[in-house]
Amino acid sequence: MTTRRPRRSIAPFRRALLAVAACSGMVVIADVRATESTLTQIDPFAQATNGFKGCPPSSPPLVTPEQMRIIAHERAERGTYCALEGRCEPGGAYRHDPEVNERVTAAIAADKRFAGTSIAVTTTRRFVTLTGCVRSQAQRRALTDFVNAQSGVDRVFDETKVGIVAPKPATAPKP
Repeated sequence: MTTRRPRRSIAPFRRALLAVAACSGMVVIADVRATESTLTQIDPFAQATNGFKGCPPSSPPLVTPEQMRIIAHERAERGTYCALEGRCEPGGAYRHDPEVNERVTAAIAADKRFAGTSIAVTTTRRFVTLTGCVRSQAQRRALTDFVNAQSGVDRVFDETKVGIVAPKPATAPKP
């Protein structure tokens, strides 16, 4: 004959589980709030020209702490492979980004063909990203070719816009 143990109440277990869930929820909320206020710029960014009135301003790429950890891991992997294959110098491709960004920014600003543009430059491992506004497709192609020919630039990502989109005028409600 087996004796039955008295059933224990699961109420204490439930209370403990709810307390843990509540605490972890508060930690997640606090982490999200902290993340919102700690965006960081990690790659060089500069405004090369600002002659296209009405062009929306370009902003530097900003990352959260979580994104920064992922990016750091990816960059470490790239550096390790590059070093093992013997195709990179000490310090990796990111080492020269500030000077490449400055050189490209100065070159665009000094070239009179781009005086009427609003161009910002961001450099990540010698890959240059162009944002902003140009006046025509021909000017866009000339800018991309010009930047691609600059010393230290491995690739150009052209995210410029041709012209600007004028905001729609606000219309008053009809009576």
